[in-house]
Amino acid sequence: MKSVWTDEFGGVYTADKKRLLKVPDVKRYRIAEGCEETDEHAFDDCKVLEILYVPYTFSGKAADDTFNSMPSEVGNFCVWDRPYVEEVYDTNDLWYDEDLVEKDEYGVLYANEGRRLIMATQPELIGKDYVIPDGVVTICDGAFAACNDYTVLSAPRSIKAIGDYIFGDESGKIVIRA
Repeated sequence: MKSVWTDEFGGVYTADKKRLLKVPDVKRYRIAEGCEETDEHAFDDCKVLEILYVPYTFSGKAADDTFNSMPSEVGNFCVWDRPYVEEVYDTNDLWYDEDLVEKDEYGVLYANEGRRLIMATQPELIGKDYVIPDGVVTICDGAFAACNDYTVLSAPRSIKAIGDYIFGDESGKIVIRA
C-alpha cells in the first residue's frame, strides 16, 4: 500500500490527501482540494514560494506552526471559500504563467495557449472596436480597464467566463458573435 501521494508539482501528501507533508519549491502553489492540514515542516525546503492557494477544505489545524515556518517572502495567501475552478475559467489574473504569455498586434495579452485574455496593455492600438479571437474562453477581471474611450468588444461564442469590471466601469459593451 502506498503511504504518500505526490502531485504534478512535487507536493507530497499522505495517501488520503488529507495532510500536506512537503510543499515543492515553486513560485505559486495550490494546496490540493481535500487537504485539511499541513505538516509542521511542510515548507522547510521552500525558497521561491510567493503565492499560496489554500482550498476551502483546509481547516488549518497546524496553521500556526506551518505558516510560521514559511519563507517570509510569501506575500499572498489566497483562501478559497468554495472548490477551485479550472484555471482557464478563473477570471483572477494571478493564475497564468508569465513565461507563456503572448501579445497580439493590439497589445492584448493572452495566456494558456490563447484561451485566457488577460489585459489590454496598449489601448491606443485597440481603438473603438476589438475582435476577440475564436477559442478564447476567459476574459480576466479588469482586462480592458486601461481603455479610456468607449470600447465595443466582439466576443466569440467560445467565451465561458467574463471577469468583474472588465472595462474598469460600465463604459464598454460586449457583442457576442454568431
